[in-house]
Amino acid sequence: MPKQKRALVRCDLDVPLTQTVNEGTKIADTFRLDHALPTLELLIKNNYTPVICGHMGRPKGVPSPELSTQNLRPYFDLHLGVNNYELLENLRFDPREEQNDSVYAEQLAFSTNAHIYVNESFATSHRAHASMDAITKYLPSYAGLQLVKEVETLLFVIKNPARPLVSVIGGAKLESKGPAVSKFLEVSDTVLLGGRLGLEIEAKREDIISNLVIPTDYARAQKDIGPETTQTYSKILSQAKTVIWAGPLGVFEEDEFLKSTAQLAKLVTSNKNCYSLVGGGDSIAAMSKVGVLDKFSFVSTGGGAMLEFLIDESLPALESLEYTPTNGFPNTLVKLLE
Repeated sequence: MPKQKRALVRCDLDVPLTQTVNEGTKIADTFRLDHALPTLELLIKNNYTPVICGHMGRPKGVPSPELSTQNLRPYFDLHLGVNNYELLENLRFDPREEQNDSVYAEQLAFSTNAHIYVNESFATSHRAHASMDAITKYLPSYAGLQLVKEVETLLFVIKNPARPLVSVIGGAKLESKGPAVSKFLEVSDTVLLGGRLGLEIEAKREDIISNLVIPTDYARAQKDIGPETTQTYSKILSQAKTVIWAGPLGVFEEDEFLKSTAQLAKLVTSNKNCYSLVGGGDSIAAMSKVGVLDKFSFVSTGGGAMLEFLIDESLPALESLEYTPTNGFPNTLVKLLE
């Protein structure tokens, strides 16, 4: 038997938890964990012990039981086997993680006795944190399977989409989605806005942009786009050959204001001639609630990371792996294990 090696694998562990009286802490949505499994399983198959690391929530350097990654151990025990992996504690319990501290990264590399580092956390790759950036100075570093798939898919969609390309952007805050709106206006045939974002854009924009469509009516208390807007959006989306969806169009947590998102999402995913891509925590939760998440052509694990990549075609943690939009990743896990 060849000697067992160790791989420090940065995964996206930031999944929602629920507390139940009978069963205690349960994972509410395993989507992001599920997408890390192929890389973890590939490592195990090739005689590596994956040392899984990541963060949960925003503890600001203060440990707390409810944000402990140990809550995820039953999931990994079930899918990987109890003795086939190791799981580190929430990296953000140490403030040096978010400070991209080199000493902390070095300690992380050597305390785990890792032979290689694998980035399998696209959703956090827009953060230059120690486990995403500084760590690559201390270990041979590789892109995981899902990370490569995310990047290649998003790059293809933004560079070579079937047209018409329609972007649907919802959400509440202009400051977080504003740059994406500007970028999507450059590359999309039509941009459809929803949520509070439509109101904010309408209030601030004085010029007329032909491919920007904002709501003309709203449901009660402006918590959802109205029937007239939904009908207009339906006509546009029915002609789309590519759809990029980022953000629900209403307050989807309340069923009453999920109607437009549900109607339009079902329209998009039922169109066999349309390539559909969705990303972001709220978007994924809304589409799961509607029951169409698995009907999208591609679901990105990232929200902010997806938007930033579509804007800049790169991210800080990707550049740490020497990625470029022209040449891609020089070092991937698949190439290493070939």
